[in-house]
Amino acid sequence: MNSYYIINSYINDTFVSSTDIFNDKNEITHLKSVLDNKSDTQNVIFECKPINNENQNKNDLKHPILYKYLKGYVLVPDKNDSYYEINRLNNGDWCDDLKGWYYNKLEIENLEQRGYTIDSKLMVDYDNYDINQLEIYFYDKGFILYPKKSYKYYRQKYLLGGEWNDEQKGWYFKNIKKYNKFIKYGALDLINGTFME
Repeated sequence: MNSYYIINSYINDTFVSSTDIFNDKNEITHLKSVLDNKSDTQNVIFECKPINNENQNKNDLKHPILYKYLKGYVLVPDKNDSYYEINRLNNGDWCDDLKGWYYNKLEIENLEQRGYTIDSKLMVDYDNYDINQLEIYFYDKGFILYPKKSYKYYRQKYLLGGEWNDEQKGWYFKNIKKYNKFIKYGALDLINGTFME
C-alpha cells in the first residue's frame, strides 16, 4: 500500500474536520489552496504511510515492558522514552533501582487497559543493593530497613518490596519473613543486637 494524504482543518488550533483520503499529492495540494482561499480555517496536509515490519520492530523496542515484580508490577521504559525517570506515571512510582515505575498489584487492570501485558517475572538481584550498608529493626508488626542519607536509593518510595516510611526514615516491610533474607545479605540489627538464624 502506498502513502495517501488527508487535510485536517483547525480553527484557533482546535481540530474541526478532516477530508476524505487522496492518493494524488497534486489533487490534495490544489484542494488545500481552494480551502485556504475560501475559509477561515487553518488547513494542514498530512501524509500517511503504512508501518512496515522494520519500523514496527523499532517501535516495539521503545514500548515499555511490563514485568511481574515481587507483589506488584514494574513498567520499564526505553532510556530514550520521553517519560523516562518521571516521578509518577499512571499511579506508578519511579524506582531508580528498577529503572521503571513500580505499581502495586491492584493496578493490573489499569495497566491492561493501557495495552500492557506481562512479559515475564523480574528477578531480584540482592547483590546490587549493598544491603550491608543498611540497618534492620523490628517495627510495628513488621520491620524497617534503615539506610544512611548517603545510600543511593535513600527516600525512594519502594525498595525490594518495602515502602518508604518518612517517620522512620526507612522502608517498612509488613512481611516478617523477609527479615532473615536481609540478615543473610548483611543487614545489621544494631538496635536489638540480635541476629536471626
